[in-house]
Amino acid sequence: MRVSGGLNNNSISGLYNTLFQGKVAMHNNRLSREFFPTNNAQGSGLFSMSSMQYISDVKSASSALSSALKDLSGPAFSKNTMVSSNSDALTVNFTGSNPGNMSDMKVQVEQIAMGQLNEGARLGASSSYGGDRGLNRFSIETGGKTTQLSINITAGDSNRDVQQKMATAINNAGIGLRATVETDSKTNMSMLRIESTNVGTADKNAFSIKDTTGNAVARTGANEVSRERQDAIFRVNGGEAQISQSNTVNLANGLSATLKKATEQDVTISRGKDANSAISAVESMARSFNNMFSAAAGNISDPKAQGLASRAINISAAYSRSLSEIGISFDGSGRMIVNSQQLSRAAENGKLEQFFMENRGKNFGFTASLGRLADNVSTNTSNFVSSSMFGNSLGENFTYSGFGGLNQLNFMGAGSLLDYMF
Repeated sequence: MRVSGGLNNNSISGLYNTLFQGKVAMHNNRLSREFFPTNNAQGSGLFSMSSMQYISDVKSASSALSSALKDLSGPAFSKNTMVSSNSDALTVNFTGSNPGNMSDMKVQVEQIAMGQLNEGARLGASSSYGGDRGLNRFSIETGGKTTQLSINITAGDSNRDVQQKMATAINNAGIGLRATVETDSKTNMSMLRIESTNVGTADKNAFSIKDTTGNAVARTGANEVSRERQDAIFRVNGGEAQISQSNTVNLANGLSATLKKATEQDVTISRGKDANSAISAVESMARSFNNMFSAAAGNISDPKAQGLASRAINISAAYSRSLSEIGISFDGSGRMIVNSQQLSRAAENGKLEQFFMENRGKNFGFTASLGRLADNVSTNTSNFVSSSMFGNSLGENFTYSGFGGLNQLNFMGAGSLLDYMF
């Protein structure tokens, strides 16, 4: 999910202004003709396809939002799994049915599997390139296959320009290598860095690079191997060293680990809360909130839809600071966005559970406030669309004459933005 700035007073004010302008437009009869055409047949109810779609969308979204919030009020935080005591060193994935049947274990990561790394010479980044100009060709052999690459070096190119041209050519080749140019801002020295995306000591993971025409490889030092490829080495419960060409290793039936970095101390794997369950529930909540908000905001000419949008904004604004601390913020239009990394940290340190579980079942708090709104919209959807869209609340046989008639008056009096503000 995309990351953006939080909802601020200007954003809220801007949306309120948009909603208010829609209301004013109705009173100026600019929108009334759309909803109440003069050629409407006597006795026929007015119910546009766009109105039907709005009702369907807002009911579906609010129902999903209600379900996600109920999950976040308890069940999402009660599921157990196997967890790592140091997720920076290794993470675990448990696919078994019952973590209660699993025993705790200790894992020591001696080294992780890595690919070959070539680091070129450090050259003056902005200095004029001193190698051959014109067309330079070079070849890379990896996985038993040779790939020919070429770059054009012009008179005005600097060392960094040439390094970047080589990196671009390598990355565009799609041969399992990742090339970058690193520049030291203090010394203004730059270096071409080429690393295999495949890890482990298998022969297919090795690569070599050499000049064919010109001397770009020799000049940049791109052929210098600074780290040989290596396998992962780890121990379980103090046992013998185990070797793996992958950083994802099987520890037991239904339990695997992804090794991320070496550590001198053992990492304990034990039963604990399933953070992924809570994260999934939050992401579902955010999607449903946005779907409900978008349906209401998209139906801006209906005052009751305006009311729904304004209530969602009010709840968002009231808890925006607390939400931002766990990785949930709002964009300029009022839609919810999630910072996945921050959300994961909040799930691990308990802040996520604390936020959603506090004040549950009471008449205040984010979960309770938004939950009441979602339940109301889901079970009483007709309350969030103007009655004129259903014909008229007086009965199916109610007759109106179109623009300017009683049905319009009913629509105009169906509610205003302020009717639905906290």
